[in-house]
Amino acid sequence: MSNEVEEPEEDSEPEPVDLYGWLRGLQSMMDYYRRFTVDVVRPLTESYMATADIGRRIAQQYVETAGVAARLRESMEPLHAHMRQYWHNVFATLESLKDYIYPPNLREAQPSIEEFEQLLLEEGIPLMWVPGSKVVRALLDAPDAVERRRIIGRRWKGIVTDCEAVIVSVDHPDLKDSRSFALDCVAALRDGHSNPAQALAANLLDSLMRSHFQDAERAKLTSNKKGKAKFDLNDHEVRVAFTFAPVWYAHAEYWPKNGDPIPRVFGRHPSAHGVSRTQYSRINAVYGLMLVTSVLKFFDVELER
Repeated sequence: MSNEVEEPEEDSEPEPVDLYGWLRGLQSMMDYYRRFTVDVVRPLTESYMATADIGRRIAQQYVETAGVAARLRESMEPLHAHMRQYWHNVFATLESLKDYIYPPNLREAQPSIEEFEQLLLEEGIPLMWVPGSKVVRALLDAPDAVERRRIIGRRWKGIVTDCEAVIVSVDHPDLKDSRSFALDCVAALRDGHSNPAQALAANLLDSLMRSHFQDAERAKLTSNKKGKAKFDLNDHEVRVAFTFAPVWYAHAEYWPKNGDPIPRVFGRHPSAHGVSRTQYSRINAVYGLMLVTSVLKFFDVELER
């Protein structure tokens, strides 16, 4: 492993955003509005309708000529209109937040924080923009990490197609060359050349990180050292956290000079410094392509145009 950059010490840091609490709060808010609608709004509405019906009958029988019922309905209409607009705005805001957090492939499944943490941080599986929604569902339903890796191995062709679709959608001028190299990874995998695909994916990932982050920022996202604190989702904005948590996982510390065993799972450092049948495989090439695709799309969305 070379060119490791230590994170510089700072006098003070801004208080990290409580990502867990924020998202749990969002989920709780949505649950609250659903319960509020069922437990409060619906009974009130039914009560109002029943009361209005009684009032209508009384008005018809005793004061129909005075037009009391008509004036009552007219006076209530502004309140009805206000409440309709209020609830429309509430649910529109919640929908916008959901669309911001979840890219298209996740909007149906909407993984929980616990699921994100397990797949992104504990297993290094990218979920942002790729793979497709059907594979995401299968991964979330799988009982353990072993089965999830098997799913990726069995469905590699479909995942490669998912990656290709996302890569093709990248159109930022600064990403033109990276987009082309990512499509070369797709072509190599399809043609049965998984080893070149993995090597290119690992180096393209490194190039993207170095091109678009300052050294200190990159160190925060890739410093995965033994005995050190894990990547903390709370330390980053939501989309950054979910995109780069598996990138952090892929940068697990590996030192051949220290006799570190070559890992079986995809890693940026063993792909460069531990070329072997243990590290190089079709499934690891797919992991590498998924990571590159996710990071490439992140920059496509976030870079100024």
